[in-house]
Amino acid sequence: MAWWLENKLRMIQNNLRDIDVKMDIDRYIATLKEFGANACMVGCGGITSFYPTKLEFQYPNPYMEGDFFGELIEKCHRNGIRVIARFDFSKTHESIYEKHKDWYTKSVHGEPVRYHDTVATCVNGKYQQECTLEILREVITRYPVDGVFFNMFGYQTRDYSGNYVGICQCGSCKTRFREMYHMELPQAEDESDAAFCKYKEFRQITVDELLNKISGEVKKINPEVLVCTYNHQGVDMVRNESNSALDRPYPFWIYASENNVSVVEDSFEDKISSNCVINAVDIYYRFMGVSRYLNQIRLYGDMASGGGLDWCIIGSFEDYPDRDNFNLVKEVFQFHKKYEDYFGGFTSKARILLINPSPFGVHNPAAYEYLGIFKMLKEEHRLFDVAEAAGLDYIAEKLNHYDLILIPGIRFVKSKAFLQALKSTDACVAATGLSMAENEGELKEIFGVRLKEKLEKPRGGYLLTEPKSIFKNFKNRNWVYLDKEYYYMDTEEGGGNLLPLITPAIYGPPERCFGHEITKQPSAAVKGKNVYLPWQPGTLYYQHGYEDFKYIVLNLLDSVKPVKNAFFTNAPKQVEIFFDQCGKNRYLLQFLNLSGFNGTTVFEPIPIQDIQVSFHDIKPRFIYSLLPDGKKELPAACEVCIPVLNQYAAYLIEAE
Repeated sequence: MAWWLENKLRMIQNNLRDIDVKMDIDRYIATLKEFGANACMVGCGGITSFYPTKLEFQYPNPYMEGDFFGELIEKCHRNGIRVIARFDFSKTHESIYEKHKDWYTKSVHGEPVRYHDTVATCVNGKYQQECTLEILREVITRYPVDGVFFNMFGYQTRDYSGNYVGICQCGSCKTRFREMYHMELPQAEDESDAAFCKYKEFRQITVDELLNKISGEVKKINPEVLVCTYNHQGVDMVRNESNSALDRPYPFWIYASENNVSVVEDSFEDKISSNCVINAVDIYYRFMGVSRYLNQIRLYGDMASGGGLDWCIIGSFEDYPDRDNFNLVKEVFQFHKKYEDYFGGFTSKARILLINPSPFGVHNPAAYEYLGIFKMLKEEHRLFDVAEAAGLDYIAEKLNHYDLILIPGIRFVKSKAFLQALKSTDACVAATGLSMAENEGELKEIFGVRLKEKLEKPRGGYLLTEPKSIFKNFKNRNWVYLDKEYYYMDTEEGGGNLLPLITPAIYGPPERCFGHEITKQPSAAVKGKNVYLPWQPGTLYYQHGYEDFKYIVLNLLDSVKPVKNAFFTNAPKQVEIFFDQCGKNRYLLQFLNLSGFNGTTVFEPIPIQDIQVSFHDIKPRFIYSLLPDGKKELPAACEVCIPVLNQYAAYLIEAE
């Protein structure tokens, strides 16, 4: 078995600056060991070579004397620390551009994309297609690297400051696009342009092809070298990030690590997750860290969701100006080190599957629908797995492992295998956010629904929470507001008028606020065990936070086919609970206290007392509290009782 499939990684990434070749390597390794890290990721090649390269298309580090990377990897291995070599092939030094201008990206204005003394390279140019392979050959044949990571892989339409430079117009892109599609390369990102629609496909195909080529070359040289980047094609470890940014729109997403790990661990058997917790408050402010409690929440989220640990700062430890996060990060790393035998090999106890339409960040409106549903399930302590939309062919074979399949906001499902599996599964299938709107045949067959016209101005409209026998959380609230997108629909006979639409009325002074009409238009459809909502409860809950949207969804699902959770708890919604099998008759129960999160600031969590968890299908024989100084056996009982929960707690359960 490949070393990385043990999934025990505790990695620290030091994004090295050119000047860091002067750092004290022995001191650096001592600090890694102090944290409890068993791997590091450091700069090796691409923009700057941190080793003495013989290749003319690499820029040697002007501050380096000797062989920095060679010394570092030798000393790391001597101390039992693996080394992942970091490469950035997205740019080169400007001196190389002057000799090979056809290797580089051209903006829509025909100019190279410069940033300081670097120039952006193109996926289809010779540098990325051929020179990268030579760089990797040089490194892997010279040094016993444990893995390689590629930063900023793929097409870039913005420079490092976020300035839009457009679709690359270099000769290589034009020629290749014309050969593949017999069309001219588009110059603008216009969804109504057939050429741009093909261009999106072109980007995916060419990036996947290049990654597979690079991965094949790496494995040919040494199959024990791990390959990693922000993509799932041609890699062994999929990278994601839990990061912050000053201009990112709110609400702040506190579950970033859990999502990023789960979408990899639950979707692929041959890959592991590397969700990097970024210490910095923003890419512009790399020398100041986020709240130390946010750092801990993100790292515990990595670990508790079944991934390894991955944490990043810029530069070396010795002159990093913000050490406020170091001690709490060490707590997490040292805990994982002490109990690593229980982590990284979880078997899920979830009976719910949530499909992620946008696995690597919030790039489309469907992602908001997904995040809202994710939040609903987390708050209600309902265990669930996550599968990414790109892996639906694989997941189709597993649908009968679940009692509920949730599809949020995916308007067109490409996977024929998944669609066929939806028709035959015993699980309840529920779709929200106009999912499968473009799969008209399957929409009718699975949900008994035909979508009609769009409600042009839903603002001012409501949903009538009837019948009360279903919507049990709404004894005293009859109307819930409607916003975002809503479509009228035809449903099969006998579907009932569930959640009737109340149309908008006059808007203005209070004297004129009347005239709403309760229609016979259902806002929810039920066909057998399947449920469809032609509006966006997940998006509304994610963006606005009113629990009404959560309880509309959950009340409806519970009325159709209740899902038996693995446990029952009295824990408040601010407590996140993880429960997984970690061996034969052995289970890990974990708690993460999010009570310190107030929406924009992450404080020290409020201690929560007297949490109880009882189990439906297992009878504990031994219960151990996993503490920093060792395991503490607790009295065997039918439930686990937590007197006080601070930031995090874990319990090992051995069942009969």
